[in-house]
Amino acid sequence: MLNDLKMFFEDIIFDLKTKLFSSKYILKGKCKRCGACCRNILFSTEEGYVKSKEVFLKMQKKHPYYRRFKISGIVENKKDFQNGALTFQCKFISKNNNCLIYPFRPSFCRKYPNASNELIYQGIETLDGCGYYFDIDKKFESYLK
Repeated sequence: MLNDLKMFFEDIIFDLKTKLFSSKYILKGKCKRCGACCRNILFSTEEGYVKSKEVFLKMQKKHPYYRRFKISGIVENKKDFQNGALTFQCKFISKNNNCLIYPFRPSFCRKYPNASNELIYQGIETLDGCGYYFDIDKKFESYLK
């Protein structure tokens, strides 16, 4: 519970930073409540995307926070850096795509879909069917005016 409160305040600080320092890309669209973001999660470590159950079990031991997720599949035939990565699903997503712990959901759930300009440059996109998308904050033509 204390960790959840800490993450809640971290989210507030993050949101303030985001509003104060505009990025080159902005998030547009709205959630379609499809649940894809809760069922297709990728985790990474310093070595890259998590690609083995053993690494995930170590993560769960070190950070109990990861116990709310379960392995749901593996990425195949995607971009090279994602190929072989395990996908994870939140244990608290209902069959009708509602979050059962919405007030206490993890910080990255609150931020989804949040990507840095670096990741967008590398080609990261929202999940297929997601109502959100990234767009350029200010078109080049507007700088010329």
